[in-house]
Amino acid sequence: MLHWLPFIIYFLINCYLLWHSWQRYRLTGQRVTLVATFIYLTAILVLCLTPTLFSVASAHKQLFYFAGTPYNAIPFQGISPEFFLNIIMTFPWGVFLYLFNRHRSWQKVILYSFALSLFIEANQFIWDLLINLGRLADIDDLITNTIGAIIGFAVMYLLDKTILHRLITHLCLK
Repeated sequence: MLHWLPFIIYFLINCYLLWHSWQRYRLTGQRVTLVATFIYLTAILVLCLTPTLFSVASAHKQLFYFAGTPYNAIPFQGISPEFFLNIIMTFPWGVFLYLFNRHRSWQKVILYSFALSLFIEANQFIWDLLINLGRLADIDDLITNTIGAIIGFAVMYLLDKTILHRLITHLCLK
């Protein structure tokens, strides 16, 4: 049960944020965005902060260790399917960043994209250090997660200039 602690803590925070935001945003489109964001963040928690059976032998990377906890600090030691899956995993975050505020500057998009990625990787490292979660903090993930979110925001920016503008406007929080 202890291995599920990170998921439980952040899931409860996610529930609170949904409840708090529900009070603020009353339009149907806005609430669709809130629920979709809740589902997405819950999926991220399941994918990234639940126990797994990580094998150092399966990493195929030169790893470093801190107090017995492995991490990868050397970027691009090889391209694996995980590289592209991380981009796909965080693409929706960029979509949500756009729906939260489509007038956000690109600098903030990069910052918020990096912040989610850093949150994931730092938590994987810290929780693995504390309770042996079986996760690997990886600089490649930090980079690819950030890229995925930036691509998601860029796609929404382009789609907002098409016939989908009215739908996007309906879903936007700001």
